[in-house]
Amino acid sequence: MRYRKSISFLTILIVILAGIAAASGVFLRGGGKEIPLRSIHQDLVMAYGQGLYKNESVSMALQARAQDLITLVLGVPTLLWSVLLAGKGSLKGRFLLLGLLGYLLYTYTTYSFGAMYNGLFLVYVALLSACFFAFILTFLSLWEEDIQSRLDKGFPEKFVGIILIITAALACMMWLKRICVPLVKQEVPGELEHYTTLVIQALDLAILLPTGILAGILLMKKNKFGYLLAPVMVIKQMVLVIVIIAMFINQSINGVATDISELVGFLVIAVILSSCLYLFLKNIKE
Repeated sequence: MRYRKSISFLTILIVILAGIAAASGVFLRGGGKEIPLRSIHQDLVMAYGQGLYKNESVSMALQARAQDLITLVLGVPTLLWSVLLAGKGSLKGRFLLLGLLGYLLYTYTTYSFGAMYNGLFLVYVALLSACFFAFILTFLSLWEEDIQSRLDKGFPEKFVGIILIITAALACMMWLKRICVPLVKQEVPGELEHYTTLVIQALDLAILLPTGILAGILLMKKNKFGYLLAPVMVIKQMVLVIVIIAMFINQSINGVATDISELVGFLVIAVILSSCLYLFLKNIKE
């Protein structure tokens, strides 16, 4: 694997820093009770008041802690395993590595720009930088491979491509509904709480969801870029959906109202994306 030393160094750094950041979010619980705050729109918002996320809203803090748990128990160990496989020349390991780096790049971009300032700000920034450069180097190392020739002829490009397009389109419609209805009514979106803008929605609508649609289209056309981008999006989206399911569960346990229909939808998407990942890994010839 080209750039093996640089990728391995950056990935080990990410494993250490992500482990620290995620463990801090999960286990640091010191603090008081919920704190009432007024947003810039004069809405009353309850801040979490505990641990690392004491200044986040209750809903956002519960979501962040759920994401940290998934990152700690699933993301970090799998990332370490994938870089070990990639170092041995495994194409499956390199795809897993790239997909997980994409998930962590997205995660710590949102933490760096969207979370309330806390003592781990520089750790988030370091993770954002390390994930970005590790992702680019891993992407370049895979670009040199003839990926289509390494896949069995029975690989269902159209099925996986359609799934990527549909899941991205559904997520796009979900966000647009939550944003456009308040815009028409000249109201502030409920998700804004005491924050200043919708960072996650902006990233999804501007970058993530168009990339998913593009990956699906290029894969169905059997384009080289599609063969490289599609498995990355499948892995990244699958882990993110697992995180969202954990967020729903954590909010429900702690008494925050959630939409059960959305939870069921994400469970279905998780199963479908898992089947797509299985097809990719099954059909790769090492």
